[in-house]
Amino acid sequence: MIGRKIHDFRVARGLSLRSLGESTGLTAAFLSQVENDQTSPSISSLQKIATALQVPMFAFLDDEAQTEEVVRAAARKKLTFQKNQLTYEILTNSINHKIGFFLVRLKPGEAYQAQMLLSQTEEVMYILQGEMDITVGDRCHHLSQGDSIFYEGPQLKGYSATGTEELVIVCAMTPPVL
Repeated sequence: MIGRKIHDFRVARGLSLRSLGESTGLTAAFLSQVENDQTSPSISSLQKIATALQVPMFAFLDDEAQTEEVVRAAARKKLTFQKNQLTYEILTNSINHKIGFFLVRLKPGEAYQAQMLLSQTEEVMYILQGEMDITVGDRCHHLSQGDSIFYEGPQLKGYSATGTEELVIVCAMTPPVL
């Protein structure tokens, strides 16, 4: 499903696999495998592709319009990376709002290295469960359940799940370019 959406966005923009590869730093062969669902891109690769195509990563999911205000847990749109170690779930019924809310799950001992986003954002993370180290700018912070942090999106360098249990975060982002 993701591969087909990437293909559709690429073709709609008149880009060849080679030109998309040049703008992402990924090979045309790799992009072809992704488009044909022969391989799954890492979060880093998917973010590079999304940025080059000027769309949020969630645009690669099923675009079936959800008109209900309520988003049931079983119906959330999800992106999973790093062999099921990192999951993003969209908590709103669309990515076309002025603000996005995401549920982020990261397995203990795993880390996320931030990628440049499509545009300037403001973000808040609230820790529902677990512990994390997060680097924003040149400062590292340790957060536990109930803690929150605000930052300008480009300042995020990365975070890691430092506790013994799964890290679960609610993230608010405006605009929702993830």
